[in-house]
Order: sequence, then structure tokens, then C-alpha cells
Amino acid sequence: MFVKRLQLSQFRNYSSLDIEPIDGVNILVGENAQGKSALIEAIYLLATSRSFRASDESEMVRHQSPEEKLPALISAEIYRVKQNEAQIDINLHETEKKSVRVNGVKKTRIVDMLGNLNVVLFCAIDLGIVSADPSVRRRYLNIELSQISPKYIIDSSSYKKALEQRNRLLKELRERPHTDIGVLEAWDAQIVQFGAPIMEKRKFFVENLSPIANEIHGELTGGKESLEIRYQPNVSNGGNGFQADFEAAIQKVRYEERRRGVTLVGPQRDDMQFLINGLDARSFASQGQQRTVVLSLKLAEFRLMEEYVGEPPVILLDDVFSDLDDYRRGQLISRVFGKGQTFITCTELHAFGDKTLESAAIYRIRSGTYTRENVSV
Repeated sequence: MFVKRLQLSQFRNYSSLDIEPIDGVNILVGENAQGKSALIEAIYLLATSRSFRASDESEMVRHQSPEEKLPALISAEIYRVKQNEAQIDINLHETEKKSVRVNGVKKTRIVDMLGNLNVVLFCAIDLGIVSADPSVRRRYLNIELSQISPKYIIDSSSYKKALEQRNRLLKELRERPHTDIGVLEAWDAQIVQFGAPIMEKRKFFVENLSPIANEIHGELTGGKESLEIRYQPNVSNGGNGFQADFEAAIQKVRYEERRRGVTLVGPQRDDMQFLINGLDARSFASQGQQRTVVLSLKLAEFRLMEEYVGEPPVILLDDVFSDLDDYRRGQLISRVFGKGQTFITCTELHAFGDKTLESAAIYRIRSGTYTRENVSV
């Protein structure tokens, strides 16, 4: 698959843009704060319906005069080998919910939009995924599974709503102990119904990802290190299945939950662990080793997603080259080159070899505009 055409209007610092990237390597080069990452963000938004940079969608709408107030438009033509070509259009508003159309048909549910474009994103923040807060790793699992499992999206949305209602009730029980507990038991059933499948899918995904990442990690380290990725569910899977164990876990913490007014068990407290030669990378690995782990993870993610969807996803590399040493940078380039459509942002071209530059499309980004460049090598 690849993005045939990308059009932006009033998005970030782009008043308008119309670009037809090649289905190989596209290098977006320029100084910082010129709009390189915004292009990556737009493609990511088309694939996942969310930004990896903005916490509020209104942040992505270009600042305009009070008289204009035009919505931001992100539009793309997507070529798929396994499916028909797709046209995705997203409108972002400062005060309204975003609207999405696929092939001209309005989509009211995110699940109906996803799957038309699959991406693997590697950005600077990912370099800290090993040492970051567990919420970062949960977000990683949510994003990857949402691209390949529509059911996961539905379960996650339903679980979030049930969890919010249950927490509200627990807070009420803490403040009014005589409130009918039967209502709480009804919400218990809801979070188990939607939470157990979430954990099952996370477990399946990590168990399939780990051996691929270990193979790649071994190659990157010359066979000196092994890598194991473990899913750490908050609810122990003792052989009875996540549903039964989730139900049992709720009963165990019933008193403490009522005392504290919050749900204490469930997938909202899951984590992942990375082991290098059997040792926890978060505690024992150097920064260089941790970055090799993340590089292995992202390359494994690309291969696994390709297996799931039947064709290579689009690769988005945003501002990672300056944080990688020459060896890791070279490994990344060699492993994505020729594997599918790739977008790379950078401030300079010296990190790329002649072979890459000869075949890549190079775009100079300046103040929300671009020019196509030819590089002599």
C-alpha cells in the first residue's frame, strides 16, 4: 500500500498543500518547525484517526483570522494491493468533533475508518518506550492493535465507557456507603465482558511480536544479545482464562476499591517488559541498548503488520535519525529501504548513502511549503 496523493488545507502551518509522494523512500528535509513532522502527523491521522503530537484536535487547525475560521482538511488517495483504492477525508474543527469520510461516505465510528491505511510510526518519543511510564506502552499496544483488529477498537471503547461509569459509582459508594451495591455488580460484568478480550488480544499480539523482535535484535547485536518481550497483564492469567481471573480479581479488591473510590484491576493497569539476556532492560540496559530494543521492536512491528494485512504498511520515521548513532541509523535505513513506502524527516541529508539518495524523492520543507530537489551524489 502507499499514499498516492496527500492534500492539506489549514492544517498546522500549511494553508494548502498538494503532494504526490513516490511509493519508495520520501525524504522530508528542512530546519526545525517548518512543517516536516506535520506531514507525518497528517498521514498518521489518516491511518489511526488520532495525532501522535496533539492532545487536542484543535491544535492541528491552522491559526487564522477571526473572520476565516476554516476547518482543517486532510485528504489522501490510498493505493492498496489487497483492496480497492480508497479516498480518506478528515475535517478538523476548533470547536466541533472531527468528521471523516471514506470514498465519500461519512463514517460516524472510528472502526469504520480504520484499515484503509496501515502505518508503522517511529518517532523520537518512541526511543524512551523501554524506560517510559507504563501508560506509554499501553498506548503503543492500543494503537497497533487498533490498526489490525476492528473488534479491539469496539471492546476498548466499550470498556472505557464502562470503566468511567464504574469509577463514578465507586466514588459515590465511598461517599455514601449505603448506596445499593447491586448496581456496582452490573458494572463489574461490563468491565469483565469488554476487558477480558482486550487482554487476550494484547497477549496474542506480544507473543507473536516477541520472537520476531528477538531475531532482529540478535542480528543488530551480532548475536551477543537476546530479546524477550513480555506482556504483563494486571489480571493474572492463571489458566482459567482472563474472564474468570478478572472476575476473581475484582472480588479480591472489592473492599479496597470501595475505600479508595477507584477501579484497581483491569487492562488500564497493564504493562510490557523487555528483557535483554534475561535482565529487565528498564533497570539494567544502557541507553544504547534500550534504543536497540526499540529499533528491534519497530522493525518487528513492521514485519508482523505486513503478515496481518497481507502487504507492507507505510513507514513513518519522524526525527529519529539525530538520536541514533551511525550503526543503528545504517541498520534502520538498510532494513526499510525497498520494503514499502517510507517517509523520513531530517534536518540534513548526510546520514543517507548514495544509493538511498539516488532513488529517493527529496522534498525541501520551508514554512509550510515544499520544493522537490535533485541531489548530486
